[in-house]
Order: sequence, then structure tokens, then C-alpha cells
Amino acid sequence: MTNSETKKKVEEKLEVISVEDYYKMKPKTFEPNHILKFLSFLDGSRDQAEILYDEVKDQLDSVFNFVTLEKFNNKAEKISMAQAKAEATGDERYKKVSVTLRERKHVFLYYKSLAKNGHSYCENLKQLTINDIAISKLSK
Repeated sequence: MTNSETKKKVEEKLEVISVEDYYKMKPKTFEPNHILKFLSFLDGSRDQAEILYDEVKDQLDSVFNFVTLEKFNNKAEKISMAQAKAEATGDERYKKVSVTLRERKHVFLYYKSLAKNGHSYCENLKQLTINDIAISKLSK
């Protein structure tokens, strides 16, 4: 399997869910199988979003280096490396990858937040269930 095939599979699996769907998916009671499925989905989505974000971050560095060297070497008059880097940040190829990086970062941070909130919610749900069991035992 090539790198591009792997990337397509990861992108196909990553579905961005809305906050409303997140609230619908949350387990309402402490049911271990449902909680496991819920947290597994959140962790998997976060991990996939992180992979996509890291790939574009690496791609941005590569494009920046390529464009910088291209600007540095292709000028009739010699320019400094600092000037070549400044021109590279204005290049359309660099800007395009930069926009993709921002989009992927937003998706990654979104899923990171959902996963953290999901874990916290399930931990709280577990504690509420323990408290309910303790109260029912004490009231007997």
C-alpha cells in the first residue's frame, strides 16, 4: 500500500461530527460496552485527525524549503537567503499548503477537545453510578 493510498483511507475514515451528534452519541448511563465504543470512536478520530495534521505540517516545511531554494537559485541577480525566505512565504504554493494546515489543525483541535470532554464525561458518569450504588446500599 502506497503512502497516498494510506492517506486516502485515513481521510475516508475521518468524518467530522457536529456537536449535536456528539451529544446524541454520549452514553446516558454507565454501560461499559457503550462507553468503550464511544471513547474508542473519539480517540480514533482524534488520532486520525492528528495524523492528517502532522502530514500537512511536514508538507508545509518541505514546500517552504523547496520554494525558498527555488527563489534563491533562480534569480538573475543574487539575493540573500533571508530575502528568498521572505519571497517564499508569499508564494501561492506555500499559501495553499498553509491554508490546508490551518484547516487540519482546526479539525485536530476539535477532535482533541471532543476526546478530552468525552473522557471527562465518562469518568463523571462512572462516579455518579458509584455514588448511586453507595446511596442505595446505605439506604437499605
